[in-house]
Amino acid sequence: MLARQQMQEIQDLKLRGYTQTDIADYYKDQGLKPPSRPTIAKYFNMDVIPDNPSEKLAKDKVFDVEPFKSTIIATIEANAGKSFCISSVYDLLEEKFIENGDFDKLPGNEQTLRNYVHYLKDSGLVDISSDKHRVYDHVFDTPPGEQMLIDFGEETIDQKHSVHFICLLLRYSRMLCVYAQDHKYNAIEACQAIYRSFCKLGGRPSVLVIDQDAVFVASETYGEVIKTRVFEDFCTEQDLRLWVCNKADPESKGPIENSVGFVKKNFFSARNITCIDDVWRSLPGWLERKNRRIHRTTLYIPINVFRDVEKDALRPMLPSVYETSPNSFVSFECKGMPYVLYKSCRYSVPREYAYSCLKYKVTVGKIHIYDENCKW
Repeated sequence: MLARQQMQEIQDLKLRGYTQTDIADYYKDQGLKPPSRPTIAKYFNMDVIPDNPSEKLAKDKVFDVEPFKSTIIATIEANAGKSFCISSVYDLLEEKFIENGDFDKLPGNEQTLRNYVHYLKDSGLVDISSDKHRVYDHVFDTPPGEQMLIDFGEETIDQKHSVHFICLLLRYSRMLCVYAQDHKYNAIEACQAIYRSFCKLGGRPSVLVIDQDAVFVASETYGEVIKTRVFEDFCTEQDLRLWVCNKADPESKGPIENSVGFVKKNFFSARNITCIDDVWRSLPGWLERKNRRIHRTTLYIPINVFRDVEKDALRPMLPSVYETSPNSFVSFECKGMPYVLYKSCRYSVPREYAYSCLKYKVTVGKIHIYDENCKW
């Protein structure tokens, strides 16, 4: 379609006595490509140029009616900041309005819907900003002793060595526990670290907030979280509930992700770490000092809030097979018959353990038997 200025120019040449052929030659003489003969004839035969020449060319927006309009706008705003396919939106409309029998068919095809979505975005009828969908609560949004947040971190020492650490944070008081080792945590080591933090704090929270780390979660099927065997046994033993978040989701577990970053920046950045022994020597003192600082988010001192409020809200300790203290095991000298005697009951063990020293621990009505090195 010609620009309005060129349409008016054809009308002006007509008033000056130019024929349609003369108008085409006029453009050629100026070194310009003339409009096609049907186009020249169209505007030559007009009495006056319309105010909005493209008005008749604009197609009806068939989706700009209820209930399609509100559904489309809600879908676009719900997916603001994310990439989504118009075909998916079209399928959603079919599911919502066709399959339930409200309509026989949609008023347009996918291309019509795509054009309408572009129209909504260009005209500002939908808010496509993604920052309005998060609502942040007050920092003390859970009762004392309710939640402990858990996350892992890794700091590279050199090309061959790294330090792996686990952060455990009480959400209410921001009391932080950190443990480190020279290899990646497995399920047993993670459970031992969690129980170690319980021992340090003197009690158990009710809920563990974790992400879908392979240490804790084996898979997720239709929203059902399948825990690893070791972690499921630990949660059952300690009577713990779970709140499983998406990975790297700061809105769900931002405090613990900030804590992981804080450990990397505040502890590791200025220290010359050559081996894991350097971490073990310095980490406890650093952690003690940081729990006594004023927390920048809560503006309270974590250790004070913990001692005054949260410590009494924690649940009492339970014994655990994941306790690493050797004093918690009972030694038993196995004779010629391979069994362990406990409360007049005999618990059989493999024959290769005859004439050896075994250890056992009883938790939650179960007996757990180990060899002399406390191996399963």
